[in-house]
Amino acid sequence: MTRDLSQAQIVTLAVFLLGGDQHAIDTEDVAVKAHDLAPGRFSWRKYPKQINLELVRVYLSDAKKSDKGAMLSGSGRTGWRLTQNGLLWAGESAKDLPIADLSRSRTQSRSGSVDEQRWRRERARILRTDAWQSWEEGRRQISTRDACAVYRIDSYATGALRETKITRLRSLFSEDPEIAPFLDHLASLVSETERSK
Repeated sequence: MTRDLSQAQIVTLAVFLLGGDQHAIDTEDVAVKAHDLAPGRFSWRKYPKQINLELVRVYLSDAKKSDKGAMLSGSGRTGWRLTQNGLLWAGESAKDLPIADLSRSRTQSRSGSVDEQRWRRERARILRTDAWQSWEEGRRQISTRDACAVYRIDSYATGALRETKITRLRSLFSEDPEIAPFLDHLASLVSETERSK
């Protein structure tokens, strides 16, 4: 399957598989994972067993461009994160990879960990919000203020920070059939507000 993907898509998958929906991933880690996914595609010409780090950097930057889907954010200095577009694309694409179980089910990858505690704490917080109460009562006209409160977005969170907060929370509950649609709905409200500014 990776034969059909562009280099920008392969590095996006690498960021996804390394947890780039939750934290920034170092370029070198992406390079090793991308090389594992598509051996030879990121290698030196004369020394094919060596990973060409500069080539990986080029395609990581490429994956940030809107004409490539704006799937990543970040830099070589700060690390690489998935955007909402990248999370949606990579989550679907990873299911088709012919590698041993690439899905990262919450119970397998986070059980008993600090991440599991964070998941439980965030879930409890979401269920206490006014936006959730409206959703549960069947009211879909949720205020932008209440939607932003769920994502913990204030007037200082703009641009990349806003995107990171939305992506991180949506990723945390992507497998939760109850909360995922709620967060998807709120993300569209929050994104519309950002675009209208």
